[in-house]
Amino acid sequence: MRQLRARRTAGVVACAIASVLAGCLYEPGNTCGPYMRYEIALGVCVCNDDAIAVGGGCTPCASDEVVVGLTCACPAGETKNVDNRCAEVPGLGAACQAAGECTEAPHDFCAVRDGIGSCTSQCAVDTDCPDSYVCADWEPVPYCRTYTGYGATCTTTECAGYDASLCIQGHCVVQGCTLDVNDCPRDTACCDFSTFGIGTLCVPAGSCP
Repeated sequence: MRQLRARRTAGVVACAIASVLAGCLYEPGNTCGPYMRYEIALGVCVCNDDAIAVGGGCTPCASDEVVVGLTCACPAGETKNVDNRCAEVPGLGAACQAAGECTEAPHDFCAVRDGIGSCTSQCAVDTDCPDSYVCADWEPVPYCRTYTGYGATCTTTECAGYDASLCIQGHCVVQGCTLDVNDCPRDTACCDFSTFGIGTLCVPAGSCP
C-alpha cells in the first residue's frame, strides 16, 4: 500500500509538471485540440513541437520562432530585428575556446562549459539577454546562456545529451539544479522533488511542492 501511494504521488508530481509543459490527459472518444497531437506511449495529448501551452490549449509559435521551455522565442544565436523577425546576431553563439576569440561586441565573452565554448555577452539580469537565454548570475562572471533541450518533446531516453536531460510526461526538464543557487532556465525555479525520488528539478516559477 505504501509503495502504491508513493507511485501515485510521483505520478501526480509528473502530471503537475507536465500540465504546465502542455500535457493533458486523453479521454477515449475525444480528439486532441488544435495544434496538439496524441502521444501513444504517454497516453496524453501534447502540444506540437512548434506550439506552447496557453490556457489549457496550445498556440503555435510564429514561423521564425521556436519553443523554448514555456514560451516562443528566437532560436539560440538570434534575436528580433527591426522588422520583428528573428535574425542571426553577429558573433552570438559562435564557437570559441578562450578569451579574445569573440570579437563582435557585445557578444565578446567566451563562455566555456564542459569543454565547449560559445560567444555570448555578460549580463546582470535576464532582460540583458535574448529571450531564449538566462542570465547565469550564479557564475563568477555572469553571462547569457541557454539550456539545450529544455521543453522539447520526448519519450524515455530522448533527452540524453541535453542540459534538460530528464524526460517527464513527454517533455525534457532540467534535473540536478542547486536549491540555493537556482541555476535554472529563464522563468523557472529549482525545486526539491527528492521525496518523490527524482532529486531537484527546474520547474515553472511558483510550481514547487
